[in-house]
Amino acid sequence: MLKRPELFQNGFHKTYFPLGDDVRELVRNEDWKGVDNAFQELTKENGRLYNFLKTFHDFSSIEFIISIRDAANDWEEDGIWHDDGSRVFAFSLSLTENSDQIEGGRLGVRQKNTEEFLQIPTPEFGGIILFLTGIYGFEHKIHQVTKGRRIIIAGWCSWENKSLKRC
Repeated sequence: MLKRPELFQNGFHKTYFPLGDDVRELVRNEDWKGVDNAFQELTKENGRLYNFLKTFHDFSSIEFIISIRDAANDWEEDGIWHDDGSRVFAFSLSLTENSDQIEGGRLGVRQKNTEEFLQIPTPEFGGIILFLTGIYGFEHKIHQVTKGRRIIIAGWCSWENKSLKRC
């Protein structure tokens, strides 16, 4: 169940999730295993990020990846529009410092079957974009990073019962 629909008029809501200096240091040192371990704790049932996300939407589990998009990569390109299937809620939590130095890498959000979309710049470290998935009629994609490096935790919230419909 979406708990605060007034915040999601355009399919997304930007806010802030406080991350500790320990996570910032792991990212600076490119200790991706350490970052993964920290987010395993934050996203487990009753973890700090789990509880934070529960204030916006009900779900039973979280999956996440560390996503690094870098203009220096020859293969860097626009993502594709997708709706995250049966997942009920998604988020993009920035681990990026100096996000104002990034060009591209914006999160695009649109209603399905439309051409118009909004582009949301990568927030500064700790900034989080919460967005609705296909069960609410939205899809998203990440645009190519053309300058700089974008580091985020991309996450999806689901119900264990995959047959659960939109709440």
